[in-house]
Amino acid sequence: MDSALILKQKVDSGEVKDFNHALDYLDNSEIVKELLTDFDFDILNLLNRLTEITEIPFAHRLDSVQKWINKLADSSFCDEGFSITGKREDILSCYNSMITSILIKMDYSHRDRINKGIEWILKYQNIERGAVNKWTGSRILKYGGCMKSTPCYIGVVKAMIALSDYRKYSDFNINAQCEHKLTLGLKYILDHQIYYRQSNRQPITKDITKLTYPFSYKTNIIEILRLLKDNNLYSDLRCDLAKEYLRTKQQKDGCWKINSSYLPKCWIQFDKTKEAGLWVSYEISKLMN
Repeated sequence: MDSALILKQKVDSGEVKDFNHALDYLDNSEIVKELLTDFDFDILNLLNRLTEITEIPFAHRLDSVQKWINKLADSSFCDEGFSITGKREDILSCYNSMITSILIKMDYSHRDRINKGIEWILKYQNIERGAVNKWTGSRILKYGGCMKSTPCYIGVVKAMIALSDYRKYSDFNINAQCEHKLTLGLKYILDHQIYYRQSNRQPITKDITKLTYPFSYKTNIIEILRLLKDNNLYSDLRCDLAKEYLRTKQQKDGCWKINSSYLPKCWIQFDKTKEAGLWVSYEISKLMN
């Protein structure tokens, strides 16, 4: 077992509580070594790499990661939120939310920028069918139909994760608008029983039932259930089908395996396909328990 996973377990159990005690585990981790290797430092690749690093406790305190956090924020911020080009016209729901989440979890110091990412969600993220798109950026209309009459489900999920992280990880002043939006968004997710289209009872995307970890922009059942558990909704009956789906995928040895799936450029795999997935199994076991 990689020492970064041991660290994650010890942090969850309360055995390790600070960076100094975590450092030996980080230094001895093969996964961390891979994550710290150089790559093509564009915004999207930084987003993907830091998304993975957020899953390892205290890794954001490492010097190189601190530089990457600042580089991502500086290059992607565009006054009204975050985009994969740094331009306002190119803000997309999922990426604005993912970058905002990363900066919250990694304790980024410029809180005003984080607030802008959250404000974009509160002003423009639709979480119901038939809502009017109030955002004027051109890219959001071109790619994925993020704000069509039925909003992109991935965008809704990632936006609710950002609002949940905003409340969970920070000392921001959470206002009634944020709480209301989060409540409505989580209800929207639950009304889909996590992963079903309301129109034909088919999975919303072809990737949503794939067991993968960490989570790219292609969200899945594990990430969504984790969001709901963080907001005390895991016992809601509308989660039952998703929980049962996970149970059917458990192997005879008690573990789960990751599925073969799309991997973003520069992505580092924590588990290997066709082998017992120690990382993904730990995430699912935390949900089940």
